[in-house]
Amino acid sequence: MKDELGWSFVAWKDGQEVQARHEGFRDRGRTKAWTENTMVPVWSATKGPMAVCVWMAIQRAGMDGESLVRRVWPELRVGELTFGEMFSHQGGLAGLHEKCSIWDRDAVVTSLEKQEVLWKPGTHGYHPRTIGFLADEIVRRVDGRGLGDFWRGEIADVHGIDFWIGLPMEKQQQVAELVPARLGRGGEPKAFYEALLDKNSLTRLAFSSPSELSGVSEMNESRAWEAGFPAMGGVGTARGLAKFYDWVLGQDFLQELIRARVKGMDVIQRVENSFGFGMMLELGPGRNCFGHPGAGGSYGFANVETGVSYAFVMNRFEANLYPSEERLALVEEF
Repeated sequence: MKDELGWSFVAWKDGQEVQARHEGFRDRGRTKAWTENTMVPVWSATKGPMAVCVWMAIQRAGMDGESLVRRVWPELRVGELTFGEMFSHQGGLAGLHEKCSIWDRDAVVTSLEKQEVLWKPGTHGYHPRTIGFLADEIVRRVDGRGLGDFWRGEIADVHGIDFWIGLPMEKQQQVAELVPARLGRGGEPKAFYEALLDKNSLTRLAFSSPSELSGVSEMNESRAWEAGFPAMGGVGTARGLAKFYDWVLGQDFLQELIRARVKGMDVIQRVENSFGFGMMLELGPGRNCFGHPGAGGSYGFANVETGVSYAFVMNRFEANLYPSEERLALVEEF
């Protein structure tokens, strides 16, 4: 495709891979070929696997989306907030007023416990970074394992899914080099990027706290892959991400994930959107899929009606909030 460096597009249906394209190069010097086994950080496309881990963990503990978060984490100042409200981005903990580093997990958890909510349920605003720490702490409290270990032990290893939330050293040679978006190309939607540049906006607060690991180049470092940040640290192949959504389509909890819990203006992304339990809804070229996009243009999602799941991963970033029409058009071509 035009303007791409390296990329993969994969589709699955009924437990089988039905489409796969792998093209380009893993590095900006164009010396390493991109293959079906090339892995890449997918940023917020990690949130789909994250959501399923949380759902499975709380369900096993006898809870569901209507259960109160305080049953598990009473130190949070969220009142009567339910798990369903928290993971549809209604919890009002999208940003932290107390500065702390993303690398200091304990400090982030403490800051979340000190933070007063930024809004009440009914309003929603995307939690780009903090939602991962909320998810990880909840899984730890009900299961004993961190979310990345839960993911591998309960889902990825069991079903042979090549996607990692905490990448081991022996896999790191497969990771592609991320390349920032080209200069001079304005991002869309404009309202989001204008808010992101405003140091006093909620959007800026949400995307800058906890601090650090904010640039594309920083995600080329192995410690970022190893850290296993549940909101933004996933690394894997397009095949792994598509296979995950194919598996989700067959689970008895699917309807709980995709039941619309909120819809309307997102006060962080500054666009109209809709969320289920951790899953973004109305995705894809026909706005009929659920799943999650990632920064720069990656995506993983599935269509309940057709039973097909899709994933696109790449190493050249685009400065858009959601994947471009050209990248989404791969779904229509299939």
